[in-house]
Amino acid sequence: MNNNYRITSWLSIIVSIGFFLLLIKELIFGELSLSEIAITPIILGIILLIDFFISLQILKQKIKPNIFLQIFQIVIIIYCLYLIYYYNSGMSVKVDQVITP
Repeated sequence: MNNNYRITSWLSIIVSIGFFLLLIKELIFGELSLSEIAITPIILGIILLIDFFISLQILKQKIKPNIFLQIFQIVIIIYCLYLIYYYNSGMSVKVDQVITP
């Protein structure tokens, strides 16, 4: 197996686990309630679960990786990093303050 596929698969697994750990932390400590979860994190969670299982299958060498799967994993990693930056930078708060009079 190509080393690039292995690295991308491990990064995808780390991003998936990190996403769900952050979501669980916010739910446990009351920073977020189930009613506040928008459709975007739900869809992202579903995509991350699919990517997680694909990455595990690649690492176990049960499926042969191809360029399409690697591009899919890279796009998910970049999108998750963007979401982490967006929500941790306070951009969402600034946008909400500008939109709400």
